[in-house]
Amino acid sequence: EPPPAPRRAAPARRGQPTSRPRTSLPVGAADAIAPGAMHSIFAERDGGSRASRAGTVRFVVIAALALGLLSTPGSTGFGGYLHRGQQTQTTRPDMQGGLAGSSAHGATSLLRPPAYAPAKPELQTNALPQELLEMSSFLTAAAPAPPPKLELLDFLSQFFVALLPAIVVEVFILESTQAFMEKLGWRPAKESRDYVAGSDETIKVQRAFDFEAWETQRKNPDRYWSILGATLTSSTMLTRLQGPLFALNVVAAAVLFYGRYLVPYGFPALMLPTLPFTLCSFALGLLVTFRVNTSNNRYVTARNKWGSILNICRDLSQQACLWAVRKEDGIDFARWVPAFALSLMCHLRDPRSHDLAAELRAAAGPAEGASGDGVGLSDAEIDEILQRPTGMNAPHFVLHRLRAKMTGLGVTEEQRLLMEHNITRLVDDLGACENIFATPIPLGYTKHLTRFLFLWLLLLPLALENQLGYGVVFVQQLLAFGLLGVEDIGIQIEEPFAVLPLKRITGKIALEAQVVRRSMAVLDIDKKLAGQIPASEPKVLEPVAAAPPAQAPAIVNEPVPQSAPVTMDLASISSAAQPRGAELKTWLEDQKLAKYYDTMVAEGYDELEFLRDAAPNDIEDLIKACGMPLGHAKHFKRALDEVRVFGGPA
Repeated sequence: EPPPAPRRAAPARRGQPTSRPRTSLPVGAADAIAPGAMHSIFAERDGGSRASRAGTVRFVVIAALALGLLSTPGSTGFGGYLHRGQQTQTTRPDMQGGLAGSSAHGATSLLRPPAYAPAKPELQTNALPQELLEMSSFLTAAAPAPPPKLELLDFLSQFFVALLPAIVVEVFILESTQAFMEKLGWRPAKESRDYVAGSDETIKVQRAFDFEAWETQRKNPDRYWSILGATLTSSTMLTRLQGPLFALNVVAAAVLFYGRYLVPYGFPALMLPTLPFTLCSFALGLLVTFRVNTSNNRYVTARNKWGSILNICRDLSQQACLWAVRKEDGIDFARWVPAFALSLMCHLRDPRSHDLAAELRAAAGPAEGASGDGVGLSDAEIDEILQRPTGMNAPHFVLHRLRAKMTGLGVTEEQRLLMEHNITRLVDDLGACENIFATPIPLGYTKHLTRFLFLWLLLLPLALENQLGYGVVFVQQLLAFGLLGVEDIGIQIEEPFAVLPLKRITGKIALEAQVVRRSMAVLDIDKKLAGQIPASEPKVLEPVAAAPPAQAPAIVNEPVPQSAPVTMDLASISSAAQPRGAELKTWLEDQKLAKYYDTMVAEGYDELEFLRDAAPNDIEDLIKACGMPLGHAKHFKRALDEVRVFGGPA
């Protein structure tokens, strides 16, 4: 609103003083007041109401903000004048800086002190409103400090502190430093660990845990100190993140020195508010979490598939050695089973990490047992795999050979169906592993997350430098190490077959297959029992002679005394096989179903052979009588089917 119209007082007579003393303003206050407001101030000096004075002050403040008087150092407004400081009073008033957008001479001429004013103008507190005095004091206090003087030694020391995180990382990843820590025992030798092919020994293959490793893993509080100490010694995380951390450190140091040494000389300040970073941090955390969870799901799925392959290979080796009519055929089939696991490992990994021919020779098992029945594939069979038809990978070709050899084992139809089912499961696991390997997480998601995360960390110093000073470098490096490390872990386990301990799994398959081949005489329980229990001959009764009518009925001959049945010590036989002729209670204890023993005896099933020969409907009635839950009922049926397949008591 425009200022109220001034009321002029009656002119004083010549020689008489006015009712109010004249006002002399300091130079700074004169520059802070717009020329259009001067008339109102002097009118207020001559006489006016208190409300008129308050309206005048508000108008002065609004005019000052609207005209940009609070400008940066170096401008022509009031801020520039404060930055230049109180100059000497010998300077002509018309040479001082005026208002922005107005004539300097016009502004100073209106506020030039009267002729009788002292050389150094002083503000008369009884002549100006209190609000204007407070505004002048505030603007004078807000004047920027003079730029700091640049000292070379101080600059170098500050530069070293700003780049300290990058310097520490560079020192610890040097080859000489790594070798020195190996001599001290702080870092394990590189030969003791396996690394992913093509990673320049920066990505380790996960090791299979044993009891000692699990004890170390969950030990408190020692695990905290060992893990923190391994960050700079045995961990490969810093080696992989060296480049990004160095670039972010340089950017943070540049932002820091720009604000400390260039902004005071008039360069524009580079600052961002913290609110955008706070708002987008939640979305960034969700993106990183989803990325790592998806990669972990792929890792767990791949491990489950290889666990299934391990179990099926065990099953096939035992089935072939136990069910084959000829021992040689069963051993020949069992030699090809571990060849599938080794060829699948080579198929899923970088060709630079494994040699297929060497791995197929290792499928025989440990060298000390590779003799007699424990030998593996011959050189001719290995060449057959290497010279397989074009378009058929090695594990697929091995499964094809297993199907062909299964037909020559001479097994029964039921046994052949079980073995065929196991080979089909291997085909399914092969396809699932190929799908995981060939289908990564959508590339657009991975690339967008990497860009978003790196730009967020790159711009973070612009928001924190004004609050933290030199601490912005260390805070940014700590956040970058945490967030980039989590994202890097997701990248590593996204392709799980390179980091899974497949060599340990395949070695276990080869060892167990070799043991089965070499121990057929011990493990062939059915044939062992058949050789110890003699076959019982059928009992034949003598024909009864015809008696004469007058005589008494003929008496049948007394039965021939039977020999005592042959008993065996089944405890000496491996507990992995199904019991033959064992008591029902012992079998139920092995199946963790001993609590149903009394009910089965009450229902008339006091021997295992009665359960084996029972009809499916009778088994269902027995399950209902025992009150078995669904899980126990399924386990009971499955165990009973194994008894029927492997053979039970006669």
